[in-house]
Amino acid sequence: MAQPTTKAEFKEYCLRKLGKPVIEINVDQDQVDDRVDEALSYYADYHFDGVEKTYVKHQVTNSSVTVADGIELDPDSTPHFKVGDVIKEVENGDSGATDGTASATVIAVDNTAGKKRLFFKKPTSGQFNVGKYVTSDTFMTKVGSTASGSATSITAIHQGTFELEYISVPENIIGAINVFSPESNVSLGSGIFNAKYQYVLHNLHDINMGPLLNFQMSMQHMQLIEELLVGAVPLRYNRHLDRINLDMDWSNLTVGHYIVIEAYQVVDPNTYADVWKDRFLQNYATAKIKYQWGSNLTKFNGMTLPGGVQFNGEQILSDAREEIQRLEEEMSNSYSLPSVDMIG
Repeated sequence: MAQPTTKAEFKEYCLRKLGKPVIEINVDQDQVDDRVDEALSYYADYHFDGVEKTYVKHQVTNSSVTVADGIELDPDSTPHFKVGDVIKEVENGDSGATDGTASATVIAVDNTAGKKRLFFKKPTSGQFNVGKYVTSDTFMTKVGSTASGSATSITAIHQGTFELEYISVPENIIGAINVFSPESNVSLGSGIFNAKYQYVLHNLHDINMGPLLNFQMSMQHMQLIEELLVGAVPLRYNRHLDRINLDMDWSNLTVGHYIVIEAYQVVDPNTYADVWKDRFLQNYATAKIKYQWGSNLTKFNGMTLPGGVQFNGEQILSDAREEIQRLEEEMSNSYSLPSVDMIG
């Protein structure tokens, strides 16, 4: 038969390697699923074809709250909220209600119909919550202080980079190893003030007519200067949190700029069906299913079937254990990348 291209075909392929349908494989389908998932997890953790290098980009954004439609924002001639306002969260629409814990200074507004937003870097304390209300001195002045008009509801909220102080990443990211600093550039400037640009400008003749060794050494020297004077951004990553923490002054970032992280992501077999054809994965998953089969049969040791046949689960279990050990040694010796390259 053809090589498997789906998980269902892969499971049947492994069971056929164990003897199905000539031999009854005493393993439940849920158990087969579990063993295949274990094999995939091991494959992704250790096999060089189980992951691929990628670059995760994150655009720096402000936090924002979207207020109820009908509220006028700056630059309208009579705004209810404006840049510089300190917006405060209240428990309901009544200004006399107890204030929430969050307040923030508005730094920009969006008066688009249906998406009226107040932008801020981060609350001074606490966190705005969807479904609450906000007010400010300007809003109170425009609409009065009655219970029905002292605050407006928040219909949506976005927590931006400055507030979160971490970067969310997809679950398939298995390791992060480097961050390209978003605001520092040694090259010490941009445009014509960039050191690399100036070096090439003043040494163009030598670069064109001579060896490039001097140019390469000069670029490495400038990179060393950046590492010594600016420093690399420390990076912390735990794959179970699905976030990347950068130990830096987040307030120095510029809205709209990108932070780029060099990382490794799992090759998803549901997207790239060729994974199911991998020889090591097939052998390893089959050995895991065989181990489950042997483990199931050991519960019936000593039981005699009609015709005098007895179960021998211990032998199947022992064979599977040896196969798994041999395959894991083969993985370490032949298929694994150095683990230090995967540390985030």
